[in-house]
Amino acid sequence: MGLVALNTPEWRRDLALTACCSAAVAEADLTGDPGLRAARLIDCLGVIRSVHDAGSASAISMGVLRRALREGLAPLLPMIDGGISDHLGSAALLDGRGLLCDAVEDLGREHLVEQRALMAHWPWERLRAEEEEQRLYSEIKRLPLAEYARVRTLLATMPAAPQEELWETWGGLWGRFGFYEPVASWPWCSVSGWCFLCPECTWPMRAQPLGDGVVCVTCDAHVTEGARYTCRPRPSSSAPELEGGKRSREAIAFPAAADYLAVRRTVWRYFTLPAQMERAIVSNLPDAAGLDVTKYPDHDRYDLHITARFPLASRQWRVDAKAWRSLSALGRSLRDRPRLSGTDPLIIVVPHRQKAEMPVLQGLLGGRPDLQVMTDRQLTGDIRTWCSAGATC
Repeated sequence: MGLVALNTPEWRRDLALTACCSAAVAEADLTGDPGLRAARLIDCLGVIRSVHDAGSASAISMGVLRRALREGLAPLLPMIDGGISDHLGSAALLDGRGLLCDAVEDLGREHLVEQRALMAHWPWERLRAEEEEQRLYSEIKRLPLAEYARVRTLLATMPAAPQEELWETWGGLWGRFGFYEPVASWPWCSVSGWCFLCPECTWPMRAQPLGDGVVCVTCDAHVTEGARYTCRPRPSSSAPELEGGKRSREAIAFPAAADYLAVRRTVWRYFTLPAQMERAIVSNLPDAAGLDVTKYPDHDRYDLHITARFPLASRQWRVDAKAWRSLSALGRSLRDRPRLSGTDPLIIVVPHRQKAEMPVLQGLLGGRPDLQVMTDRQLTGDIRTWCSAGATC
């Protein structure tokens, strides 16, 4: 990927987002030196002001910054040319209790501008999201194709499990990759010593106190699908009872012990979620005799190659699933992607919950006719419609 040119509207917006994430980290850190914390917030405020014109900058005070971190970043972000909304203005980086939201790490990775003045504040690896994604891929691309596909499947189907079960299932592949961590080191997902797996992606959900003894348990990626619960911690050997959410699939409770492991957040975001989307796409395809699916052709130049062959017509879909939080950052990471050979476009598939944001991604890829954008539901609907018509030809 080519770096965003300096002092463009995109670069200024990325710089403001980077400063917002850094400010959120400083604001949430109540254990460090108060003077250093204040100095970091002032640095971030200066960076944010620097990307606005004089009139807008004068309206951004420390109070505006701290309030926007909790209520939405719109007052802090410069506009994008054309007035296109990328929905980041409504993002909050701190919750009502001043705790960091999940959005901080994802947006920090996906929009990171490597400014030396900000690096001292960064608590995670100083890598852009696409660089982290490629680093993870490089760890497994050296495997034979069968083992490569197996690792991708295991990261999709076992993002969290007891260590003994992981050892047994991974077999000889276990220990070759540092994908998992003990959930005991993740206090953010523990309620009275228990954690809960999202019923959609089976990864630990975040637990945040709401007050009056109530804790909110949510999955950052699947809250719109109903993965949002409340519970009351209790001194008991059994897990707290969750209330709310969609009950078609239950959230699984497990003890937050050292022998229970889960994939790291970057693995979950850029491996588990896309792989689960791939599996859902395949499972929702029509049962047609002329339909063929190949996973990970040529070690993952893209994820799925779907071919429909009927007596009088044929068609293929080349699919690359992405689960980035920010579609504007995803679009910019894809613009300089090398073109694949062949006449059929590469279809970038995003979760259906991001359908409203797709115009941003489509606009950024407007100069790339070889790239097409769909949601996972749109793709399966398109294939079903085509196969239904092709079977009658």
